[in-house]
Amino acid sequence: MKKTYSILFPAILAFALTSCKKEEKIAVENLIGKWTVANDDPRIAVDGSVTYKFNSDMTCIKNIYNALSNRDTSIQRTYVLSYDKTLVTLYDENKIYTEQYLIKRLNTKEMKWENASPKDGNEDKRLVRSSDQ
Repeated sequence: MKKTYSILFPAILAFALTSCKKEEKIAVENLIGKWTVANDDPRIAVDGSVTYKFNSDMTCIKNIYNALSNRDTSIQRTYVLSYDKTLVTLYDENKIYTEQYLIKRLNTKEMKWENASPKDGNEDKRLVRSSDQ
């Protein structure tokens, strides 16, 4: 009976360790480029779009398009990444913080942000890589 446990226990332990949900690696090198905020709620009609274009010089252009008024607004931002590259903070031209997100996922096609400052009026976001870079 002891021999069965000595074989079975390591197998169960190995299975348990490999089946645990692994945290996805944040590939911060994929941040540079244009990202569109995705609408995942089919109950909400979208009447515009929001994009973020991250540049390697730590600048970002946030573009807001309102289809109802046919207005296109571009807002210049700078951004800072935390030391561990899991937090992105955006600042306006006066160096005042405007948005801050925990990067929960970042790969070549998708990025997920969790609002790091819930009282600032911003929401969690899922962004997809834009085809027009």
